[in-house]
Amino acid sequence: MKIPKEVTIGNTTHLVCTKKSIVVSNKICHGSFDEETHTITIAQGNPLREYKYDADERANTFWHELTHAILYDMGCTLTHNEKFVTEFSNRLDQAIKTARF
Repeated sequence: MKIPKEVTIGNTTHLVCTKKSIVVSNKICHGSFDEETHTITIAQGNPLREYKYDADERANTFWHELTHAILYDMGCTLTHNEKFVTEFSNRLDQAIKTARF
């Protein structure tokens, strides 16, 4: 999947970028969503394991962070619920990957 450079959710355009690695609250993360800068960032890999995320992992991470952004735009209390966001985004990723036209 080709990851977009930006997406618009509601009235807000979000920049989508990649970084070599991402650390949030002293944890290595696959991605992040910054509510203040409206930025979705996708990590290229995990430097501690010298591991690069493959295209499927990066796509799944994009859907995960996009789910955070959508819930944030909706003012939903589930915005920071990682279990919900992960379960929802995994199903979204699967639906998109298996869609037939």
